[in-house]
Amino acid sequence: MNYKNLIAFGSNTNLLILFFILCACAVFISPAFLDFDNIQNIIRTVMVLGIIAFGMTMVMILGEIDLSVGSIAAFSCAFGGIFVDSNSSFLVIILTLLAGAFCGFINGIGVAVVKVPSLIMTLGTMAIIRNAGYIMTNGQAAYPTKLDYYMLTAKGYLGIIPIPVIIFIILSFVCAIIVRFTTLGKSFYAVGSNPVASLLSGISNNLAKIIAFTVCGLCCSIAGLIQSARLGQIDPHMGIGWELTVIAIAVLGGASLYGGKGSIEGTIIATLIIGVINNLLNLMGMSNHSQEVVIAIIIISMVLLHNFGNKKNKNG
Repeated sequence: MNYKNLIAFGSNTNLLILFFILCACAVFISPAFLDFDNIQNIIRTVMVLGIIAFGMTMVMILGEIDLSVGSIAAFSCAFGGIFVDSNSSFLVIILTLLAGAFCGFINGIGVAVVKVPSLIMTLGTMAIIRNAGYIMTNGQAAYPTKLDYYMLTAKGYLGIIPIPVIIFIILSFVCAIIVRFTTLGKSFYAVGSNPVASLLSGISNNLAKIIAFTVCGLCCSIAGLIQSARLGQIDPHMGIGWELTVIAIAVLGGASLYGGKGSIEGTIIATLIIGVINNLLNLMGMSNHSQEVVIAIIIISMVLLHNFGNKKNKNG
């Protein structure tokens, strides 16, 4: 195990310790935390945001950010929802996934080729895509309840395991393999750490960014599909505010806003931590506004810790 892997292992170990401490605190504060229905609710809720966080982690490793994730989730599902009356789950699912990937591709082109800063590019597409969804649907929800396979993505089981959990596990393995073991994944770290050096070494910075944003868009559409099936409606208002929680998951999992750092393994653990925190705050009767404040504090704290760590390394 090399030095970088040792650091990552230590970081993930600390996250696991934090997760178990939070679970213990949650049980102490509210015994209802261990109720089967409550645990199932935590899993179903965090799986959606965790899936998007996989894509966000890739984007952040490159030193970029995507603020349009919630809008992409809503738009892609709304686009697929136009064809609900076809009674074809396959058609609706495929169109949903293609719409999400296309939105991500547009973000990637804007950032990599047109050279618009990702903060500005995705802030713009967040508004454009969100309102395009409203215009396309007249702000009305569609109901996919007659699409059996569509509904299975959220409400089906394989044995005793919910389908969303299976989707989450499969995607986590695929994304982890891409990031950790493939040439593409290594190029993400190279570009995020030093884009000039990566370009001189023959890596296509533009291609890496386009792929990362496209994957992120695809993850958004998958998450939106699961959420729509879970609620039994395709709502163009879905996903508002998701970007804050998704960024918090990625940052808590070890991704740096400055690029070059992050792992899917860390994102998985961070997903569970954020799920426990949100659920604990719910059990304590705290409002959604209070929960958003906590999430924002987590993001700021992790950035400050990152800066503090960098200063110590330079001084040391």
